[in-house]
Amino acid sequence: MKRPRRAGQAILWVVALVALAVTLFPFYWMLNTSLKPTAEVFASPPTFVSAHWSFDAYASLLRSRPVARYFANSLIVALGSTMLSVLLAALAAYGVTRFFPRGATPFVLFLLFTKMLPETLLIIPYFQLMSDLGLLNTYWALILAYSSFALPFSVWMLIGFFRSIPRELDEAAHIDGAGVLQTFFRVILPLARPGLVAVALFTFLIAWNSYVWALVLTTDASMFVMSVGIANMVGEYRVQWNELMAAAVIAAVPVMALYALLERHLVNAITAGAVKG
Repeated sequence: MKRPRRAGQAILWVVALVALAVTLFPFYWMLNTSLKPTAEVFASPPTFVSAHWSFDAYASLLRSRPVARYFANSLIVALGSTMLSVLLAALAAYGVTRFFPRGATPFVLFLLFTKMLPETLLIIPYFQLMSDLGLLNTYWALILAYSSFALPFSVWMLIGFFRSIPRELDEAAHIDGAGVLQTFFRVILPLARPGLVAVALFTFLIAWNSYVWALVLTTDASMFVMSVGIANMVGEYRVQWNELMAAAVIAAVPVMALYALLERHLVNAITAGAVKG
């Protein structure tokens, strides 16, 4: 019995390693291309491990394009969208589960219905709204856009977490003299930390990776985010692939670092949702 079991485990390990290699290879190739000299990028057959790796493409990229500005714009928009979305989603989920428990189901269905609508349907009206408010080419236009797209899923997720927190904790806090907001911020939010982390990561990824809305709502080059800045590096007749891959590596670093830092909390959020429903 042990031999078939070991053989099955070996097969699973091989499959897992192959899947890992397939998943990681595009990231390796992106990094490999960013470190190659320009002449070697188009070499045939391609070199999987170059003997001439250098950071020349990164230096050239930083000299020729305002990548630091693009990076700062993306970071401001992503962090602003994350904070606003998490705050509004937490308040909405807490209010629904504590004060309108009977209306929670229709509210959740409505949220899921709004999430089904294609975002492209809202481009023209949203552009017109931001233009009327004078918010084009501002951080607020992008922050409000990304927060509004992340809110339906964020509220839906947090409703499940707040439902799993006993209401007796709210009652105990009220008996001790705490108000509604004090109870929310000091008692409920710490217990819903895994859900808040999952929502924050979800919103950050939406804001960091989005391209269409950043392209529509920002026309000033000083307001371009990383996705728009990288897309503009594709010229009509020539593409510096090593510099393009260098920009992609720079754009990928914050996402990978954030995921590495929050992985434990994200796993806790997934398992808590699976157990508590």
